[in-house]
Amino acid sequence: MASGNLLSLRGLSEAWSSSVKRTPEEHILEYLASYLGIPEDAVPPPLRRFVSQVTMGNPLYIRETLDQLLQDGNLKVKPGASASAALDKIDIAAWSHTAMVGGTVCNIESLDPIEMAALKMSTCFEGSFTLPDLAASSCSQWGGATHFDLLRLFRATRKLVSRGFIDKVPPPSRDSPRQSVNGDGFGDTQYFAMQSALIRTVGASMVLEAQKKSVKRNALIDRVLKQDLPDRMTELAAKKSVQHIPWYYERALRRMLP
Repeated sequence: MASGNLLSLRGLSEAWSSSVKRTPEEHILEYLASYLGIPEDAVPPPLRRFVSQVTMGNPLYIRETLDQLLQDGNLKVKPGASASAALDKIDIAAWSHTAMVGGTVCNIESLDPIEMAALKMSTCFEGSFTLPDLAASSCSQWGGATHFDLLRLFRATRKLVSRGFIDKVPPPSRDSPRQSVNGDGFGDTQYFAMQSALIRTVGASMVLEAQKKSVKRNALIDRVLKQDLPDRMTELAAKKSVQHIPWYYERALRRMLP
């Protein structure tokens, strides 16, 4: 800094070396194998994916994750042999003493209340979800919420995307929206997903199991209502649009007519 130079460092997941033709995943694998002291081909693919999803390419997080796996006995490294890990049963949220989990908890708790609520609800969905899925639990239109409440939730969702907590993803193939007239996607349903295993695990630890079931149940009910209710509401509106004349007015009108 004294010389006026500023170096901007990025994680291994964002690094790309065109000179040696290595992808970001290969950079993470190289660092992982170097830290464990084993060949790259000895690292199991499940361990590669787990470390990549949890650490997001941060070298400090990679070291802390590997140290914790070795300390808990989930990972064992033998010279000349491949590593093995029971990755499905690992409780990452219990590593609160690490900078990886501690920093993530601080980032989540620094959010506004509505942003934190949206983040916690996002951890309840395994795949992609939409804004109405979140609104079904926080500001349902059947519970007296207004459009302003939905706009506040939309703004909170946009801030979560900008800060990297959740990502915008393409819609599922079965739910692909009709292309807009301008071709810019305006008016189409936006889909989001939480792709970071670290944020998902830490955020999910702040949500009770009953709350997770409630969020999923409300989202499913809202989806079913939006599939069946519009047709029924259109039919009801057509019935209401028909002019109704009470029978006593009809009798009086007949008397007045010659």
